[in-house]
Amino acid sequence: MPRRTVQEVTVQDVQKRRNPNKHYVYIIKVSWSDGSTEIIYRRYSKFFDLQMELLDKFPVEGGQKDPKRRIIPFLPGKILFRRSHIRDVAMKRLRPINEYCRALIQLPVYISQCEEVRVFFETRPEDLNPPKEEPIGKKKSGDSTSADPLLLDQYVAVTDYEKQESSEISLHVGQVVEVIEKNESGWWFVSSEDAQGWVPATCLEAQDDPDDFTFPGEEEWTFSWLPCLCWAGHPSEP
Repeated sequence: MPRRTVQEVTVQDVQKRRNPNKHYVYIIKVSWSDGSTEIIYRRYSKFFDLQMELLDKFPVEGGQKDPKRRIIPFLPGKILFRRSHIRDVAMKRLRPINEYCRALIQLPVYISQCEEVRVFFETRPEDLNPPKEEPIGKKKSGDSTSADPLLLDQYVAVTDYEKQESSEISLHVGQVVEVIEKNESGWWFVSSEDAQGWVPATCLEAQDDPDDFTFPGEEEWTFSWLPCLCWAGHPSEP
């Protein structure tokens, strides 16, 4: 029996989640070659992990040797650093992430249907019974809580850290970062003034009173292009 392939991907909306801590996920509609259509939910950090895997597996197509030969699309990232509102950035990221997915599926079959891409878009157990949360783009009438200015936690580095993989960032004592995702493995996905990536949670200490709001965001939007280096598989799921 032939293996089914991804035919179309559409990022439809952004949804708040409150467990195990507050974060957001993209609502993604995936159409398969067998005629089935499924809805999956992915964090931004999962796209980051997928991108690192692809750049590692396809260095030529990722432009590592010759940027002109790059065909793997760029993943939009954030480089601005400031306390910020989740609603704005989540909706601003929606279209670029959708364009990234569409471009990815249009690549040659050996990339668009490789194991990493298919596994990423396959339905996972947590996709089958998602929590009933209100999508960020659809505020309930009279619900003032949905418009609350939820902010990222800011942490300060208490030890130096030299990155070991391209998916990480280096830290120096006193450096302030925003925590986008707190993974149970002990690795946190953070943003500094000019980069984003994984760091050991033990290197960080809360700068102010943490409210456990781990929404990524910024007040302005721009694009940063992720480095064309390798990925060694941090706390992300396959």
